Amino acid sequence: MTSIHNEASGSFASKTLCTLSAFFDDRSKAESAIRRLEDIGMPNERIRFMPGYETEGDVARSDHSGFWAGLADWFFPDEDRAAYAEGLRRGGFLVSVQVDDQSYESAHDILDDEGSIDMDERADLWRDEGWDGGRAVSTFSEDALAPAPDTDRETTDLAERGAPNRRDLERSTPRVRSYRYQSPIDEVDTPAPSEDEVAPPPSH
Repeated sequence: MTSIHNEASGSFASKTLCTLSAFFDDRSKAESAIRRLEDIGMPNERIRFMPGYETEGDVARSDHSGFWAGLADWFFPDEDRAAYAEGLRRGGFLVSVQVDDQSYESAHDILDDEGSIDMDERADLWRDEGWDGGRAVSTFSEDALAPAPDTDRETTDLAERGAPNRRDLERSTPRVRSYRYQSPIDEVDTPAPSEDEVAPPPSH
């Protein structure tokens, strides 16, 4: 399992970024979407790609813990992370891209137009086949939940401390999910103390 992971550069820093993700059954369609994103000027460091377990038959890999661990620093909510891990185990391909408001619509249209699938519909199909929908994720062994060998430990710690993106239900569509989060570079604004909270100067 390989993953294209590029760290965001300083020139790309923004107060609020949005991540768009789409899932594909076909590698060529996923790669076509990536090329089109690059063609509209999306920097390479904003685009991520994870291929799933590829096999010539219809047999899915029995263990998807590696994909679960590999998605640690993608910061998806657990339910979405479990669904993507299951899709990767079954041989799919995950593409995501970080966008700002200016590039949102163009990137969304590309991911929606290149053969991506409806993940909610697909997850319902898997549940009908007996998949538990990620509800048993907490029963994985410690080894199964361990990060992949090439995963940055600091980044994984941040992911496991509960810093996932939140799916933006208003902007998500059946084939393209939208996630919003505060960039790690953001500083937390500390409100100024009220007059009542300001201690009076000591008397002399």
